[in-house]
Amino acid sequence: MILESIILPALVPAAIDMVRTTVNRIVGVKAQTVDEVIQLRNSEVEKLKALAEMDNPGGTPSQWVIDLRGSFRYLLAGVTITAAVTTLYVPGVPEVLFDYSWQAASAVFSFLFGEHIMLRIKNKE
Repeated sequence: MILESIILPALVPAAIDMVRTTVNRIVGVKAQTVDEVIQLRNSEVEKLKALAEMDNPGGTPSQWVIDLRGSFRYLLAGVTITAAVTTLYVPGVPEVLFDYSWQAASAVFSFLFGEHIMLRIKNKE
């Protein structure tokens, strides 16, 4: 059960990224000169700037709002994992609720650990 619900979902994003990277290396854009490499890197930087701008709220919110927005994913992940673990100790939990809560927890584990695995793999390239 641990293999199917926690370990495999955590490895799926890394496997997908490796396949995508391999395909991009085979058929993707290849820089021929140093200037082209710089242009490709600059386009990646511009893409990240655009994503950051989309995530930026209008005006200047309070610091607690900024902190809450930054930690919301992790707070929700903690609540989801806690709810799944709680189903182990509460008697009479329906089987459907037990299955759904552990599927949600496996998705959270995939988000938390799969993202870090992908970042480590990308940084080693």
